[in-house]
Amino acid sequence: MAKVSVIIPVFNAERYLNRCISSIANQTLQDVEIIAINDGSTDNSLNVLDKLSQRYKGKLKIYTKENGGVGSARNVGLENANGEFIKFVDADDYLNVDILEKMYNIAKDNNVSLVRGEYQYIYGLIKSVGKGWTGVDGSQIVDVRKNKDYVVTEAPGIGNKLISRDLIGNLRFPEKIKWEDLAIIPVVIASSEKLFHMNEAVYNYRINMNTTIRDFINEIPNILDIIKCVDIIERQMEARGLSEEYKEQIKSMYILHTLFRVENAMCWVNFSHNKKEIVISSLLGILDVRYPDWRENGVIELYRSKNALFDFDMRRLDRFIVPRYRNVDRETAENSIHAAFG
Repeated sequence: MAKVSVIIPVFNAERYLNRCISSIANQTLQDVEIIAINDGSTDNSLNVLDKLSQRYKGKLKIYTKENGGVGSARNVGLENANGEFIKFVDADDYLNVDILEKMYNIAKDNNVSLVRGEYQYIYGLIKSVGKGWTGVDGSQIVDVRKNKDYVVTEAPGIGNKLISRDLIGNLRFPEKIKWEDLAIIPVVIASSEKLFHMNEAVYNYRINMNTTIRDFINEIPNILDIIKCVDIIERQMEARGLSEEYKEQIKSMYILHTLFRVENAMCWVNFSHNKKEIVISSLLGILDVRYPDWRENGVIELYRSKNALFDFDMRRLDRFIVPRYRNVDRETAENSIHAAFG
């Protein structure tokens, strides 16, 4: 058994693969297996992977499949991983060479099944370490049972985490939907009972400004995937016997991440104000049906106090609300959203 299995979904990432895989193959931690899943790439990614497999014989395993998205590729990796711990890395990102040893040793020394750290964001030559809003200062063990809101406040990304394979168990990523990390990470955190919170950058995350801006200003036709994700969280929590214990946190995640998508819709450039009204009012209508008191949610108030832009957007929310799209049942609201993109 390897100490760590590193799973890398690959889709048209030929220009980044050398840096990514070399950063993992040269880790100071011994017994690391690398699983790269070529997810139907149409560029030279597979040839690059084949060359790297010759350079790193015995460390790099390659699987090729038809394109099915990140979730599908990660699931293939999980099915073939034999490591004690699992690390997920995107093909355009990379790790510092000692980070797996640090995280693995922390997990073993502290008897935890989950270690998380900070992201280092890379904008060309500029690097910046992100800080979240968990309220945890310094590096320490977090007892999630005593700090249940950590399930909500910890970033739902997967790159900054080292997770034991036993903790993941039969969890798998939803396929062909957006925000697939969100459907898994809160369940993993709640299941861990305790984890180690590292106050140190553990993952180098490349930011492509052109892509980031495009994603920010362009409409998201599958915006209802966010509702699918939070529904999956609740089902997985229930399957693990956690849904009642984390009832309030499930509620907070449902509200918070729906409002994040409302924020997205406010910023879409080539989307008429009328269509924004339909999408935003309908999303709020879905919230109203599920949680009529969502405006009083304490975690939302906390996030507003931490994020000035989010607070500003919530203050201007009423400009986009049209009652006839909001005061409806969930099915009608979802149909209205689909129609707005039709």
